[in-house]
Amino acid sequence: MAETLQVNFEEDGFATIQMVNGENRFQLSTIQEWNRVLDTVLANNGTKGLLIRGSGRFFSNGIDLAWVSGQTGDIPGQFLNGLHRLLYRILVFPVPTAALINGHAFGAGAFLALACDYRLMRQDRGWLCWPETAIGLPFGDFLLQLSRTKIPPGQSQRDAILYSKRLDGPEAKRLQLADGLVEETKMAAEAKSLILGALGRNRLSRDVLHNTKKDIYGKELDMSKL
Repeated sequence: MAETLQVNFEEDGFATIQMVNGENRFQLSTIQEWNRVLDTVLANNGTKGLLIRGSGRFFSNGIDLAWVSGQTGDIPGQFLNGLHRLLYRILVFPVPTAALINGHAFGAGAFLALACDYRLMRQDRGWLCWPETAIGLPFGDFLLQLSRTKIPPGQSQRDAILYSKRLDGPEAKRLQLADGLVEETKMAAEAKSLILGALGRNRLSRDVLHNTKKDIYGKELDMSKL
């Protein structure tokens, strides 16, 4: 199986997970690798922030629909359950997270970015898009609640979720879906600055941050259905 993720630990206390498999689509094996890599990040007690980024033209183009359509038995159900659990894990991750949206982020890739605490986009390239309505796929209860939890109500939910609008960086920022517009080479530095500003002078307890995220976000998501 081709490598899909690379993780790098830096001396400044930040870890970076980079998706390195073309369009960075999700299959069951991809989700299993994500969980292994996240375990590695948590095992490093010196990690104070996590950056997630894509490569080339793509942050992530979402679910590998061709792969899913070729599966039988309970594999599609296992995949969807695993994807939801992965998104929830990132949503309540015990260290601050930032998505560096270097290129296109569609569907599950857009939800991956949404689950992070911060999102940075380029001004000159890349779409943020939830295409489910446009292609006739139901979101399901979990993804709808995740969108309600993280996307401001009103125009933002209408344009992004209801009408599947392809949002460039400036429009995503206007709809409060991106925290900043940054040149690709400066994304990591800007994300680290945001996270350090959030952490303040005292490093936050992982347990406190994890539990507070669950209190703010997680209680709205019924994990018993997963």
